[in-house]
Amino acid sequence: SMHEINFNEIFSQNKIDYRKLREYATNDFEQIVFIKYPEIEKIKNEFYRNGALYASMSGSGSTVFGIFGNEEEANKSIINLPKNYFYWISTPHH
Repeated sequence: SMHEINFNEIFSQNKIDYRKLREYATNDFEQIVFIKYPEIEKIKNEFYRNGALYASMSGSGSTVFGIFGNEEEANKSIINLPKNYFYWISTPHH
C-alpha cells in the first residue's frame, strides 16, 4: 500500500536512520525477480549477513548494492560471491 514518506524521519541532523530507510526504500521488483533468480536474493542476504546498513536491488535487477559502515565489512561481504561476479567497492569522497 502507498503511504506518505516523511524524509525527515530518515535523514535528520546529517545522519541516516537505516532502519527506517529499509522500511521505506523498497524495490517492488525484488519480490518477482527473487523468485526467478534466487541468486540475486542471496547476494542481498550476504550483504546484510556481513553488516550492510542497507542493501537493495537496483531498478529491475542489473545490480545489487550495499551500504556498509566500513570497508572491512564491504570486503567481507564479497568473499563468498562467485568469482565470475563483478563488484565495485567505493568509499565516500568528501
